[in-house]
Amino acid sequence: MLLSTQMRRRLRDNLTVSSYAERVSSAAAATGIGRMALETAAVWSTPDAVLLGRIRRVDGWDHVLAAHDAGRGLIFLTPHLATFEYASLFIGSQLPITVMFRPPRVAWAEPLMRKGRDRLQIKSEPAEMSGIRAMLKALRRGECIGLLPDQVPTGGDGVWAPFFGRPAYTMTLVQKLARTTSAQVVMIVCVRLPRGAGYRLVFTPLPPFSDAPQTAARELNAAVEQAIALAPDQYLWSYNRYKVPAGAGVPP
Repeated sequence: MLLSTQMRRRLRDNLTVSSYAERVSSAAAATGIGRMALETAAVWSTPDAVLLGRIRRVDGWDHVLAAHDAGRGLIFLTPHLATFEYASLFIGSQLPITVMFRPPRVAWAEPLMRKGRDRLQIKSEPAEMSGIRAMLKALRRGECIGLLPDQVPTGGDGVWAPFFGRPAYTMTLVQKLARTTSAQVVMIVCVRLPRGAGYRLVFTPLPPFSDAPQTAARELNAAVEQAIALAPDQYLWSYNRYKVPAGAGVPP
């Protein structure tokens, strides 16, 4: 994939900060990003049965079913790793799930995105107050929601916490929703298998977050770091994780 000079520089910087630079080359990371982009676009136009057939292994789903059978809502967290859309597709084939998305920068792409994502038992909601209300209602019904835990929130909607040792503005929405609804939080890792063999999904229940926002944000970032460790060459290292959104204040 052809990356801009700025994205290549950010990719290298993020690999260095994370200490993965010696294990993951810039070329390998860029290739993974290209595959993510191409595969995600293909997901939106591929039949459900074909996509689900590419999921070759699922670990930890029994923990999810146990929480669901107990009547608890479920908050699924999926980092920007491999073609993470497969995680919501698998869940949507089993349970109702509401996912949050940020509208694309070009208006014409949004209907295509919504059509590709609103399938099976998946319902997408915009990343704004109406979407948060919809997710809260879903959790109170004992249903599932999905969020990207490594996405930078808007100013005022997060706190500063270390991510691979560097301050990153981190969401607090996950922790608030979990505390309000007593939902079970589950980290999902989507791993692309070698030689086009398909995908592996790993579901890991997380312990309850601390009440203090900064501590809870550190716990969230630590869980994301552990998820990335399963396939560091497939992470979106070009993402501007350390940006300073307007209203977020100065990083510590």
